[in-house]
Amino acid sequence: MVPANEPMRCFALRVEHLPSGDLNTHALERFLDNAIGPAQWLMTTEWLFTDPPDEQEHGQTVPVIVPEDVAVRLILTDLEGPTRRVVRDHLVEGVEGRRWRWAAFAARPNDLGKGRFPWEAADA
Repeated sequence: MVPANEPMRCFALRVEHLPSGDLNTHALERFLDNAIGPAQWLMTTEWLFTDPPDEQEHGQTVPVIVPEDVAVRLILTDLEGPTRRVVRDHLVEGVEGRRWRWAAFAARPNDLGKGRFPWEAADA
């Protein structure tokens, strides 16, 4: 049985580039760990579920999903930080939630074939 989806929010977060031109996802991971805590988020580098924000206006972004109850911490930390990273956010519902669960399984496969978000207990 797949765990029920709790309320989640998907953030479009601005990402910096390394001198090589690659995305600096390590800096974004450190930001997320500091802003909301380790194992409280899931990021992909591809926009699989919604269209990305306009790159001309916002720069390159990546989607990050977080439980709704920790989303406020991310917004508050971003507002207080030197560089605003949050471009937009939305509530994750329906098929998008199921697709994120698939992404969670792809990121962390397990023998039970169940997608688990990093913040979900393994025995749930």
